[in-house]
Amino acid sequence: MGLKLRSSYLTIPVRNFNDALRWYGDHFGFEVVQKDPNYIELQNDAGIKILFQQNEHHLTSQFVYPDGAAQSSYGFMVDDAQFAYRYCIDHGIRVGELFDYQGQSFSFYDPD
Repeated sequence: MGLKLRSSYLTIPVRNFNDALRWYGDHFGFEVVQKDPNYIELQNDAGIKILFQQNEHHLTSQFVYPDGAAQSSYGFMVDDAQFAYRYCIDHGIRVGELFDYQGQSFSFYDPD
């Protein structure tokens, strides 16, 4: 058996720490765990961790298919995708189409 992992996190490049903190806090319940000038670590009640990195270099957190289509390199799992989809729309969050591929799914776009 290999190493036993305790948890994981994802890094999200952001332009403005305060704006990103407010957006992810309001919509997903994330709160600051640690903060320094370059990174902010957040966690929500489910134990999901995200790390904001100040985006001074125009970084992205996606990959691009050969046909030019962008794809996020991370995602969040929810109990009710239709409820989450409706929540996003009702709160002015830009979303992609709700589709069914190994379960219901959709893309959403944060301010960055």
